[in-house]
Parts: sequence; C-alpha cells; structure tokens
Amino acid sequence: MDDDLRQRLFDPEGAHGLVLARRPPGCSAVTCVVSDVVWHEVVHLLRWSAATPGSAGVDAGRWWRLAAGCADLLRRLPALCDEVGEPWGFTAPADDPELPGTTRVALVTGRLAALLRARNPVPLRRLAGEVDALGAASISALAQSSSWAVPGTR
Repeated sequence: MDDDLRQRLFDPEGAHGLVLARRPPGCSAVTCVVSDVVWHEVVHLLRWSAATPGSAGVDAGRWWRLAAGCADLLRRLPALCDEVGEPWGFTAPADDPELPGTTRVALVTGRLAALLRARNPVPLRRLAGEVDALGAASISALAQSSSWAVPGTR
C-alpha cells in the first residue's frame, strides 16, 4: 500500500472521500447508500490491515479484529446484494496457502486497495471474494503467531 493511500485511510476526510468516490455515477439513492456502507467497511478493514505492527499481543488483537470485521461484512453482503439487484455468490482468489498469513494479508490488502481506487464499478461478489480471502489470511496470521500448540501434535 502506498503512503498516499495509507494517509487517506487514516484521515477522516480522506477516507470519506475514498468512500464517496466509489459511488456509481447516476445511481439511485439505495445504490448510493449500499455503496457507501460497503466501501466504508472496506476502509475499516484496510485500516486494521495497514495498522503498524506492535507487540505479539497487539498483533494478535489486530488479526482477530480484522477477521471479525471481514466476517461481519460477509454476513451482511447477501442482503446488500439483494438491495441493489446483484446476484450473490463469490469465489475467493486462489492464494498460496503455504505462504505465511502475514504475507497473505499483505497481498489481499493490496488487491482490496486496488479495488478501492479502481475507476470502474466493482461487483459486490468480487469484493466479497477478496474480503473472504482477507479474513482467511488474518486467521492464518493469528494462528501462526500463537504460542500454543495443538494437543496431540509435536
């Protein structure tokens, strides 16, 4: 993520401008509201993802909050798709599961940031796949940073 986008994500006016820029031209009031809600949530996810790493406990909380935010948005997306007449369904991108969770988070964050800045409208089902991938990557990062072992393993 470039420094300009990072700065805009953490600046309230800049973040609001990013959200409003995602509105489709000439859209209905419902479509504008759905767009604003979805992209506002994406900005929040990107903030958690881009937050400066801290201690192990802080990072674990960040990964947990990122995964929970992704799950919350995914739970709401089918109804939001219905509101704007888009079909629901998604396919998560094929990230290499052998990569460390933190690397996968960085890769998906880059893709989500690119969608946030894209000039063309982004179908919600495509966005859902990226949000799902970000949630999965954050869970992997959390699990890989954990100091406990699974019972029965060495």
